[in-house]
Amino acid sequence: MFRLIFFVGCFLISLAGCQKSQAPKQLTPAFYHWKAVYDPGPAELKLLQQLKVRRLYVRLFDVDWDAQRRRPVPKAIVRFAERPAGVSVIPVVFITNRTLLALPETEVATLARNVAQKIQQIASDQNLVFPEVQLDCDWSPSSRSRYFTLLSMVKVQMKKPVSATIRLHQIKYADRTGIPPVDRGMLMFYNMADWKEPNTRNSILDLDVSDRYIGFVEKYPLPLDVVLPLFRWTLVYRNDRFLTILNNIDQSQLMRLPFLSRQTDSSRFVSVRDTIAFGLSVRKGDLFRAEACGSQVLTRAKSQLLKQIPNQSLTFALYHLDSTVLAPYNHDYLQTLFAPISPF
Repeated sequence: MFRLIFFVGCFLISLAGCQKSQAPKQLTPAFYHWKAVYDPGPAELKLLQQLKVRRLYVRLFDVDWDAQRRRPVPKAIVRFAERPAGVSVIPVVFITNRTLLALPETEVATLARNVAQKIQQIASDQNLVFPEVQLDCDWSPSSRSRYFTLLSMVKVQMKKPVSATIRLHQIKYADRTGIPPVDRGMLMFYNMADWKEPNTRNSILDLDVSDRYIGFVEKYPLPLDVVLPLFRWTLVYRNDRFLTILNNIDQSQLMRLPFLSRQTDSSRFVSVRDTIAFGLSVRKGDLFRAEACGSQVLTRAKSQLLKQIPNQSLTFALYHLDSTVLAPYNHDYLQTLFAPISPF
């Protein structure tokens, strides 16, 4: 009798575990807004309404190091052409790693206070009540101590939950980069390869590259949200060295240009003569590599991530809210990206 009860108990535990693992993830749809002016057009506002997006991560300003004044300064402060309405705004502040590397540890508290005051000033001007603050920084082992102190101090100053963006390499090498002292991490599932390297296939999103990192996500000790890329660009190289980025220029546009010769890899083109294009002085031999994220790749990326992220509820964000960026993706497809699916 004891043996029968034992086996029945094991079966019920196993069944409960199976049912839990197959429950769909609860996704909160969101967009990032990363433009200099907050002024969403009618098409963008309509899309937010149709997709039931009620959360926007809005970049308020950057913090960079001013070498001449030898101190961090705010840059690219967003201008609000109108006040956000109908959405919950999460302020995002981007901090360059060189700022943290140059900043004396004795000045971290001052930077935390200045960042918090700037956020509060902008929020007050726009009558924003925000539930969370996010800091975005590709920190390194050398800047880790100052950045983590900054995060803790900003949280005290703001008296709000704080999240931080997390790159794949910071998850895989967490023993070196550390775990930031925040409430949640926003996993940036893009910019995963070296875009300055001419031989890179697709620096925005390459699932072969992500396979080297994705297995470490499950054990990361922070609850994770996710942001996937919608943007596209063309990278230009001269003499095997990075030259410039052409935003929102894709493969189809390059194919129509008579001075470019398409290579074996369909995303690569080489200039066959000197000319002027995109406001750029093009030389014969310049390499153009178009990068974008196709629908199939994004769908696979979503499935791959939901299988690995252990928390049941998460924000699922797209980068970023811009009609030009969104143009290649129809409404129905974006709806499927935000739809909850079972991870198994």
